[in-house]
Amino acid sequence: MTIVIRPGTKEDLFGIFVIFQLALHGLYQGAGQASLEDKPNPEDLSPAFEYFRRYTEYFAQTADHFWVAEDQGEIIGFSRSMVRDGIRQLSELFVHPDRQAQGVGKRLLEAAFSSDGVHNRIVIGTSDVRAVTRYLKSGVKFRFTIYDWSRKPEVVPFETDLTIAPFTPTPENLATLNSIDHIILGYTREADHIWLSGNRHGHFYRRNGQVVGYSYVSHRAGPIAMLHNNDFHTALAHVESEMTKYVDDVWENMYIPVPMTNTAAVEYVIQRGFQTSPLLEHFMSDKPLGQYENYVFMDPPFIT
Repeated sequence: MTIVIRPGTKEDLFGIFVIFQLALHGLYQGAGQASLEDKPNPEDLSPAFEYFRRYTEYFAQTADHFWVAEDQGEIIGFSRSMVRDGIRQLSELFVHPDRQAQGVGKRLLEAAFSSDGVHNRIVIGTSDVRAVTRYLKSGVKFRFTIYDWSRKPEVVPFETDLTIAPFTPTPENLATLNSIDHIILGYTREADHIWLSGNRHGHFYRRNGQVVGYSYVSHRAGPIAMLHNNDFHTALAHVESEMTKYVDDVWENMYIPVPMTNTAAVEYVIQRGFQTSPLLEHFMSDKPLGQYENYVFMDPPFIT
C-alpha cells in the first residue's frame, strides 16, 4: 500500500464529497442511526453534490491548505483548513471508513493543521473518539460541545423591543459585522460574510438604533450572533419563521448547531420541540477565545 498525500484541486471536489458522505454514514452507523444497506452509492450522489457544490467550491477557493490522500489513484481521504484574521481553522478532515486506523488521518491533519504563521487554531471535531484524541494530541484543548438540533420550521409569533431588517455587505455593514465577530468569535472573517450574503439572507437586530446581533437564513440556517444571550429567543423565533419560506424537498427541516453553553438557545430548542442528533461536535482551540455562549453556528458547521 502506497498512500500519497497531494494538493487538492477543483477536479477532486466530487471525489472528496463521496468520501465525506461515506465517512458521515460510518459515523451514523456507529451511533446506531444507519445500517449497512443505507451506505451511499457514489453513482447516486451527483444530485446531492450539486446542492452542496456552493460550499465545497468556496472552501476550496479560500483554503489555506487543501490535501487529498490517494491510494493507486483512488481518493481515500482529504483535509482542508482556512486562515481568518490570524486563526487557522480545520474545516474538514475525512477518511474513507474502510481506510481508517491506517495513519491516513494523522498525515492529513499534519499537512493541513500547522500552527506556523497563526496565533490560534480551531477545530470542530465529531464525537469519534479516535478523531478527538488525534486533535488533542495536535495541541488543541477542549472548550465546549455542540449539539445539532432540528425540526420542521413553523411561523413562531414573538414580541420584542428589537427592530429587524435585512442587510447587504456594504463596507459600513461589514465593519459592523467585524465588530460583533471580534467580540463574540474573537476574530473577524469578512470574506465569509461576503460569501454568506451571496448565499443566504442576512438580518441585523437593533435596539435603540444600535446593532446588537445578526443572523443568516435560507435553506440552511446560521450563523447567528447576539451580543446579549437573552436576545436569542427573538433571533431564533425570527430565523425559524423565515425558514418556512425556503424549505424544499431536499431540506425540509431546520438544523441549528448550538453550543451547549448558549443557555437561551438551548432553552428555545427544548421549548420548541427540536430533536437532537446522536452525533455531537466538540469545539477545540489552542487558546481560549470569544464568547460562544452568544453564538449559533452555521449549518453545516464547517466554518465558525
